[in-house]
Amino acid sequence: MIINELSKGISHIEDLPIVEFLHTLSSLDEYDITEKLDGAQILFGIDENGFYTSRETKGGFRIYNEQDYGIKFQSTYMRSVHKLLEQVLPTLRKAGLNEGDQVEAEVLYGELPNVVPYSKDTNYLIFLRTTEGTVNIDRLKQKLDGYTLPISLLAPYTPDGRFIELREETNNWEFSRAPKIPFNFMDLAPKDILNLDSPGWDFFNKRRDLHSYLTEYSGIQGMYNRAILKTPLNKCPDWCEPQDWKFIKSLVKEKREEINKVIQERHIPGIKSILLDHLVRNKKSAFGPLLEEGGWIEGVVLKHKVSGKMLKLVDKEVFGTIRENAWKERNLLTEAAKGVEGEHSFLGELHVSLARSLGHPELGTIQAKSYLRKIEILTEESIDFKEVRSYWLNILEQSENQLLLKLDKYEKGQEEETPRAIKERTLQTFASTFERIFSLQEHALQAKTSNDLVIALVGKHLGEI
Repeated sequence: MIINELSKGISHIEDLPIVEFLHTLSSLDEYDITEKLDGAQILFGIDENGFYTSRETKGGFRIYNEQDYGIKFQSTYMRSVHKLLEQVLPTLRKAGLNEGDQVEAEVLYGELPNVVPYSKDTNYLIFLRTTEGTVNIDRLKQKLDGYTLPISLLAPYTPDGRFIELREETNNWEFSRAPKIPFNFMDLAPKDILNLDSPGWDFFNKRRDLHSYLTEYSGIQGMYNRAILKTPLNKCPDWCEPQDWKFIKSLVKEKREEINKVIQERHIPGIKSILLDHLVRNKKSAFGPLLEEGGWIEGVVLKHKVSGKMLKLVDKEVFGTIRENAWKERNLLTEAAKGVEGEHSFLGELHVSLARSLGHPELGTIQAKSYLRKIEILTEESIDFKEVRSYWLNILEQSENQLLLKLDKYEKGQEEETPRAIKERTLQTFASTFERIFSLQEHALQAKTSNDLVIALVGKHLGEI
């Protein structure tokens, strides 16, 4: 069994190489199947500097003191988890957590951590896997499974979507495990020989049709479709004469694209839909509301009982649609500009405009860090600092007024069925956007040089280059 599984993205089952996909379908009984949780990641462990939590695989740093996260909406769950784990650190050490060990956990914080709804009253910390060292993750789970603890901390909130205030909050936490999804592999086997429309026959027939398609002749030197898919294009295969490879190679490339298209469009969707019907659809989360109250799950994780290999099965269309709707207003407000040109979010357009006035519009985009590495000076000598500063103050005042109008429109346009948690998260985003404008205004008022304006815009990147 794999003890150290690197914290990386788990492959969707439909993205497996086709032969492996078919083998997986034939051996589903060899996998443990658990609910895929739609929360946030946290890493924790012990190194030479002591206990830490982090989001380092997402570009963050190791944090050894909860206060170093800063008091922000997006860091509240990290601060609360850090305090929680510090409280149970003696238990974790007794269970085998030592220096050099690191564990990845899923955090379900609040009623709506992302898209899937969870408990209104309880937050959950679920241990997922060991990412460094040799700590036995199952032993940690056994020691703390079901253990509850209240954690108090100073947290931000917004009373109106414009200003951010602080208050003391108590979070109720529970340690838990990823819930297992009951599944009998025989549910996908044909049971009624006379009823060819049964789900078992449907799955069997679709899997057989895919296998048959792979064993059809490709039309290229007597090779099967499966062999064409496995043929590398960087060397001549044994079944082809070297002098013919240049011509055959182009045929193989074209045929392989055709085969993949047929598989992805004709075969896999039907098979995946049957799996979703059995494992995902009409299932409520173990940590969320009932189905009739809006409960659902994003998908499941399959972990091989021997190799430890992990796969995921997600209802992408449902999840993607709900996520797009839930995040639409927030993305329109704060999504970072990918480039200088094109449409931008409200904050993205503001950042690009401010950066353009400095002569470096790229500093207003997600390319800011890499751009800073390339340039030797941050501002042009020809820039009139007083004129640019005046422009900043003017556009920031305009932006504040525009954001007030957007906030008013959002509040008046909300439908009654919009979940309370989505409204709350959106108002937090409005308040954070106002805070960003206020911060830029303050820096502009205090600025003495153009470089001070650059620091106000991209200061967070300067220490990383």
